[in-house]
Amino acid sequence: MAEALNAIRRVGTVENQAGNLKLRFPEAATSELQPAIDTLRVGKAEATGLLSGPHPAELARASAVLNPAGVRIMALEGGATIGVWSDLDGPEVRAALHTLGLDGIPVRYLDSVGIPARYRLRRVEGEPVPAGVLAEMEKSPAEPWNVRDQMLMKIRWKGARKGGLGRK
Repeated sequence: MAEALNAIRRVGTVENQAGNLKLRFPEAATSELQPAIDTLRVGKAEATGLLSGPHPAELARASAVLNPAGVRIMALEGGATIGVWSDLDGPEVRAALHTLGLDGIPVRYLDSVGIPARYRLRRVEGEPVPAGVLAEMEKSPAEPWNVRDQMLMKIRWKGARKGGLGRK
């Protein structure tokens, strides 16, 4: 069982969500991981028992996503809030927040209006998106990076990081 869990964790994540196994890994790895997937399916009870909390490797991987993206926890009037740069938000950042158990905390963009200056010091590559794009992202809380990417492609924004729109 531990081998199957580790095989998935080498390329993705394995979580116990209310007694169900949730596997996340690149689609291209499906055939290679099929034996591990089958093992987990047969030994689901044992696997969920082993997954009582995030695996240390998953925690390290999540930190390795958030730290270089300049993500921070801010103390705002409404309480703890996650600060993310608009150009660096994406599914990887949100998955890392989930892994660390921070996905229940509200997310605000560090380059948004109303964020105190002490949180706005930027030590990461790239530059925040234009104000109009940011405004549209804030209207779409489910997957704002899709709105960002579509809008930036239309205006052919040159502030995108090398290798993609706002992502590594």
